[in-house]
Amino acid sequence: MMFQDMSFEEDYNMQKDLKSTLNKFISHYKDSDFCLQSKCVRQKWKNGINKLGKKAAAHHVSANFVSLSGFAIGMLSINFLAMNMYFWALICILLNRFFDALDGAIAKNSKVSDFGVFLDAAFDYIFYAGVIFGFALANPWENAVAASFLLFGFSASACAMLSYAVIAYKTLGKAEAALEQSPFYLGGMAQGFETLTVLVILCIVPVWFLPLAVILGCWCLIKALMIISAAYFNFVIARKEK
Repeated sequence: MMFQDMSFEEDYNMQKDLKSTLNKFISHYKDSDFCLQSKCVRQKWKNGINKLGKKAAAHHVSANFVSLSGFAIGMLSINFLAMNMYFWALICILLNRFFDALDGAIAKNSKVSDFGVFLDAAFDYIFYAGVIFGFALANPWENAVAASFLLFGFSASACAMLSYAVIAYKTLGKAEAALEQSPFYLGGMAQGFETLTVLVILCIVPVWFLPLAVILGCWCLIKALMIISAAYFNFVIARKEK
């Protein structure tokens, strides 16, 4: 009852206070040399992929075919992980991420289809969940619990994001579809680059799976909380303001 009677100003101030607290928590990460250097590397990588995608599109290479090929290669990593063949698993993971970036670049330089967007997103979620499953198979006695927790955090983050997208785009409001409109959403946490970095490290040093899985799982849960808070701001508080 008290929550229902909370004024708009109190809601907004609560969101700002929570964001301020989390901003202090991750400010060192965002301002760190590692984060700045990773952004530079990602930009160079993006420029190179866009050039390659433009050439592939000019030769009528299908983005969906690239997505399917990359997904098939990525699924092979589960088998290699289960057999403790981490080098080959790493090769499959990197090739999958390369194909994933390439299909997006091809789509941008050709005709983007709704099915292609769906296929790309679905394959990404299945791939990441499959790799986590592969690490659990590699050493069930030591990795199973940590892998389960990581899947829990990953699923929470993915479900929150997808649920937000469904409601946001259902209203046909581009402003509502943007998570950054919320003062609580910090962005850039537990994204593809961070997740890929952890997977690469785990393939090189598999004995680190337990601590890194727990850290990444917690990171995913924090991101899920931010998305839920952003949804509350955009779908409740922002609408009251209008």
